[in-house]
Formats: sequence, C-alpha cells, structure tokens
Amino acid sequence: MKTAFAFLTALALTTTTAWAQTAPSTTAPAGPAARHRGGRMAQATPEQRAEMMTKHLTQQLSLSTEQTARVQQLALTNTHQMEAVRSKYATAADRKGMGQELKTLKEQNDAQLKQILTAEQFTKYSQLQADRMAKRQQHGQGGKMKLKSEL
Repeated sequence: MKTAFAFLTALALTTTTAWAQTAPSTTAPAGPAARHRGGRMAQATPEQRAEMMTKHLTQQLSLSTEQTARVQQLALTNTHQMEAVRSKYATAADRKGMGQELKTLKEQNDAQLKQILTAEQFTKYSQLQADRMAKRQQHGQGGKMKLKSEL
C-alpha cells in the first residue's frame, strides 16, 4: 500500500514537472515587431484588408451606401498596389525606394478619398490618421512612459 502510494506520488510529481516544462505555443509571435507584422492585417488577403478598412471607415465616418461602395473599391485597389510594391522590394537588398513608393500611393489614395468623402468626413479622417500616427510614434519609443518631470 505504501509502495503504491509512493509510486503514484512520484508519478504525479513527474507528470506535473514534465507538463510545466513543455515548450510554449508558437502561435503568438514574440516581440513588438513580430506582433505588428503578424497581426490581422498582415495575415489577411488584400480583399480582407480592404473589407476591414471599409468597415472601419464606415463606422468612424458614417458613410452612405454609395460612399461605402466607392471606398471599398478604392481600398481594394490600394491594397493590391501596396502588396505589389511590398513584393517588389521583398527580396531587394536596397529598400530605400519602397518607403517613397508607399508614401506616393498613400497620397494618391488620400486624394481619391477626398473626392468621395464630404469635407467634414475628410477632416475627421485626417484627424483619425494623425491620431494613429501619433500612437505609432509613441509605441516606437520603446513603450517608455514619460516621467512627470519630462512633461
């Protein structure tokens, strides 16, 4: 009886120890850069990204049905163009031109979007973009919080 109890105790401890030492799941990427590139948008197809962007803009800007359809088409075209630029530079040793090409695409997209949206909607869109960039820059500082003396 004592032998069986000792055996079961040893088995339980061994099993618990082995279970605790299993490798962590590889489904979640490590590090902030990996999380950014491994997010929903990075894994989505151009069609899915266009759909997500359209849905977001429709909710944020209260788009009409006609505007939603036009924004969807513009977003789809834009995501295909951006993917083409990224794949063009995917194997290139020199990626200096990629940033400029993406910036040009963004400017073209914004110009076309300005024709679709009302002046009020475009102002709100511009503010949303500025807020998003500020948030990205804040995260780019390593997530450090400013001290009260630095404010």
